Amino acid sequence: MSLGVPAPATTAWPPAKRMAVLLALCLVAAINLIDRQLITILLEPIKRDLGASDTMMGLLTGLSFALVYVTAALPIARWSDRGVRRNLIAASVFVWGTMTMLCGLAHSYVQLAAARMGVALGEAGSNPASHSTIADLYPLGRRGAALGMFNAAASIGIGVGLFFGGWLNTHFNWRTVFIIAGAPCLIIALVIRIAMPEAPRGMSESRAASHQPPPLLETLAWLAKLRTFRYLALSAMTCAFVNYGLQIWAATFFIRVHGMSAKEVGMKLGIASAVGLFIGTIGSGTLADRFGRLDIRWYMRVTAAGMLLAMPFGLLALMNSTANASFVYYCVAVGFVSSWASPIHAMTQTITAARMRGMASAIIGFCLNLVGYGLGPLFVGVLNDHLRPTLGVESVRYSLMILLSGCLIAAWVSFSANRTIVLDMIHSTH
Repeated sequence: MSLGVPAPATTAWPPAKRMAVLLALCLVAAINLIDRQLITILLEPIKRDLGASDTMMGLLTGLSFALVYVTAALPIARWSDRGVRRNLIAASVFVWGTMTMLCGLAHSYVQLAAARMGVALGEAGSNPASHSTIADLYPLGRRGAALGMFNAAASIGIGVGLFFGGWLNTHFNWRTVFIIAGAPCLIIALVIRIAMPEAPRGMSESRAASHQPPPLLETLAWLAKLRTFRYLALSAMTCAFVNYGLQIWAATFFIRVHGMSAKEVGMKLGIASAVGLFIGTIGSGTLADRFGRLDIRWYMRVTAAGMLLAMPFGLLALMNSTANASFVYYCVAVGFVSSWASPIHAMTQTITAARMRGMASAIIGFCLNLVGYGLGPLFVGVLNDHLRPTLGVESVRYSLMILLSGCLIAAWVSFSANRTIVLDMIHSTH
């Protein structure tokens, strides 16, 4: 697939064309999270077949995936700022779909870990290119809602992955489930490559972007000078640590503590996750846009408030003795704990220049995936193994309760970003 540089253009697109591209990106986001989240509902059968511990499964679902993801994301993001983002997205979908299918051919823990690393390699190119494209489609004031829609599509992918993963696991073994999930990506990649137009850079600001991005070191130095960007990275890390740790181990919590089958957990948790994440990501982006028109600091206020509210509802979900009530509280908790994504990504795209947006998104992704997706699930897995001799199956409940205390740190960091955001917005426009 060619990743050459298109001719610059700034002619505004009609709303229907912008929406069509946004919907295509939403489809990619949904498929991305289906393939990534599928393993969470399959943890127990994989663990039994491969003889792995919870710590090993935490490494498999978190750190091994995240290390490849973040290592590949920065050079791929540089590619995104230079080339045709549509082609890069199509190539990414093709790679992660192929590697998801290879997960189904794994017959050892090492083979499965290697295939999961391949999935991470493919997925590393999708979000930076998608975020950059959305920023060129929609200006500040509508960008949070657009990114909220993109993140909401990802939440639907999480729900679908859990729902159909649980259903498929009752009819097929876990290896077959991976093959079924990965196959459609090959067709979707071809459709994206052929049918989706490339958005002109700088279109949302009604100005042409430079033909080439500035040198890499200049880009990194410019971003490093922005104190708000550093706060955004730290906020993304702390929020994602709680977010991913909770979501990755939620299915295991319901299976072990409430004695539910994978099929029942997949159905109920899939619905709870999809509804909670959809409302959380759409709602936070829309609220941030609405209040941010009056004061841009509301973007991070929405993030911080969501993390604070996530903690009590998460504790109610974990402490409740009734499974159905626990699902309801979890739905609310996951809505709040996901409220960071849309405002943080919107602010990242807003304070950076058009030809730096892919790199800025990748750096934020580097931080949140390495610490959040990499260490969050691993942290819970290590706690599980440490507490199991004393607490047995209840260990996962108390591990997740300890994890939720991180909401307080995440909220404090997010509020702190507003110390610098106004001055850095002025700096970024000069």
